[in-house]
Amino acid sequence: MRVLISGAGIAGLTVAYWLRCYGFTPTIVERAPSLLTGGYKIDVRGTALQVLRRMGIHDAVVAASTDMQGALLVDKSGKVINEMSGDAFGHRVGEDVEIVRGTLCQILMDHISDAEFIFGDSIRVISQSSDSAQVELTKNSPREFDLVIGADGLHSNVRGIVFGDESRFVRELGLYLCVYAVPNYLNLDRMEMQYSELGRVAAIWSSRGDANARACFGFVAPSGRINLQDRAQQQQVLTNVYQGIGWEVPRLLEMMPSAPDFYFDAAAQIAMPRWSQGRVVLVGDAGYCASPMSGQGTSLALIGAYVLAGELAAASGAYQTAFHQYEKEMRPFVMLNQALGIKSANLMRSKEKKNVFMWLLEQIMRIAPGRMIEFFINRSTRRIHQAANAITLKNYFA
Repeated sequence: MRVLISGAGIAGLTVAYWLRCYGFTPTIVERAPSLLTGGYKIDVRGTALQVLRRMGIHDAVVAASTDMQGALLVDKSGKVINEMSGDAFGHRVGEDVEIVRGTLCQILMDHISDAEFIFGDSIRVISQSSDSAQVELTKNSPREFDLVIGADGLHSNVRGIVFGDESRFVRELGLYLCVYAVPNYLNLDRMEMQYSELGRVAAIWSSRGDANARACFGFVAPSGRINLQDRAQQQQVLTNVYQGIGWEVPRLLEMMPSAPDFYFDAAAQIAMPRWSQGRVVLVGDAGYCASPMSGQGTSLALIGAYVLAGELAAASGAYQTAFHQYEKEMRPFVMLNQALGIKSANLMRSKEKKNVFMWLLEQIMRIAPGRMIEFFINRSTRRIHQAANAITLKNYFA
């Protein structure tokens, strides 16, 4: 079967790998002119580690991990108020591994380098018939495929074409996230520094092998919507939101306009009653984004891709049966991890609640912020670990 995959990210590359293993013929179309490298840190946890092992890339991922050695929690003036290990700060338990997103994508691509890739193009139209899906691309000639897989992220192009406008499925969490590269002027060596309060987080970190550092911000949405296509507005909002915080924040904001890889987006989830329509199916963030607040986006992408390809193989290409089984296997796992993301977002937004508990929490944050932040991190780690192991993989080779 000929399968077109939209998106050369983690979900798209992983589903392509497994489809090739099962004898399918995948083609990957990617809007970017080449594989996107660099990016932010991501984690592979729990059951998703089994996917890496079954692909034979686990050792390569561990060897290329960020190798974060620790984290320093600071107050508004830059005074260190707590110190944690890299794994404890990153919610990692046991063999959980952290890697830069682009590095993982490169490892995945290296294992399917002979597959057909179409870079610098995107899907414009999908027309389905009883025996195929006809696809019109923006630049290349029309093609026919047996199936189309949307693995193109939170703002999925395939989802918009086939299922309808994003607004029908997006669940905004009331937060915004921003990441961009900065010179490693603090000479951080696999270290992270972070200022945290209810509603605002600012951090800078460096990972193994990266000449630069990364600035990262997460904050509660201010009143009024932010245009996700207006970089100038986004930068002005960041400057306004982070007024009054000393430490390195003013300097990081000064570097923002010249950042070559500025990333800004709303923290959001995708909730859909079905992930397939006819010969088209969604995987990863395109179908069930849990948001970075869950700590499980990468694991959902890896596991979802493994299960989708496996069910297609188990059904001998009977795609309707396969899509039904894929949803049956994945939906409970997805719902659990999306609930995790909502809990984390609610904590960040808890300052909006005016009650005795929140007043008490604010007092404790003033008196012992370092210990309070560590308490919340450890509590979140327990929840993430439980959710990360809440699915059992089938062996589709058996």
